Amino acid sequence: MKKILLPIFFFLSFSLYVFAIEQEETFTDLISGEGMLDPSLLESLVSQGDIRAINNVGLLWAKGYDGNQSFEEAFKWWKKAADQGYTVSMNNIGLLFANGNGFEKDPAKAFDWWFQSAFLGDAWAMNSVGDCYERGFGVAINYEHAYTWYSSAAQQGEPLSMFNLGNLYRQGKGVEADRKEAFNWFEKSAFNGNPSGMLALALEYYSSPVIKTNLVESYALIILVESKKDYLDEKELTSFLTLQDKISQNINSQQIEDAKKRSEQIIKIITQKKEAKEKTKT
Repeated sequence: MKKILLPIFFFLSFSLYVFAIEQEETFTDLISGEGMLDPSLLESLVSQGDIRAINNVGLLWAKGYDGNQSFEEAFKWWKKAADQGYTVSMNNIGLLFANGNGFEKDPAKAFDWWFQSAFLGDAWAMNSVGDCYERGFGVAINYEHAYTWYSSAAQQGEPLSMFNLGNLYRQGKGVEADRKEAFNWFEKSAFNGNPSGMLALALEYYSSPVIKTNLVESYALIILVESKKDYLDEKELTSFLTLQDKISQNINSQQIEDAKKRSEQIIKIITQKKEAKEKTKT
């Protein structure tokens, strides 16, 4: 069970595909590009009805551009885009209600907005709907529904949903417990660049009933998680530090060097997967 939710994350979309990433990614996953939130540039695009520009005006209000922040104004702009079927803005509105930004916190409304987006095929929203069903956020707990939505998102290549599926199989929620299947989903998540998936896979390689212990592979993944540990929640961070300490006490210098090389190989694999995914969209 994990969704990009509790911090104030906002979705950003682009008129130009400068960064090789999906427009549904969260703001925190983006590398800022000069001019992408320049009001003078957005004004012309908004006047032309550019839906991504309309979304980004909302983002300016949410972020507090030039010291002026208003979640209410952000909502107005996102609502304009959402009314035209723009899922990115639907996701943003859901986050406003989920976090209580500018409005009273309302999990049910957050769920409704994400459900609309998910129904239109947005993978991030599908994962979010799955998470809501798993933990009873704005809707009654239903592990079978959680599994269905996570699966739909995973089919679209959403790494976080792959991790969430792994947890369902590990815990036997909505499906029969299957540690091997959990391992497979953690592996898919990790090799698609998700830090939670990387940590889960590292734990499996350190100690698991379905896979032989491999300190080199485990430590290689820990090296990668180190650079993304800000994305881990508190519980995961504790697990990360504990595992890092345990491996450090049992690994030798040669294994450390091998792990560093392996981590570089994994990065190449992740990059290749992302590049291949981008090509399918063009």
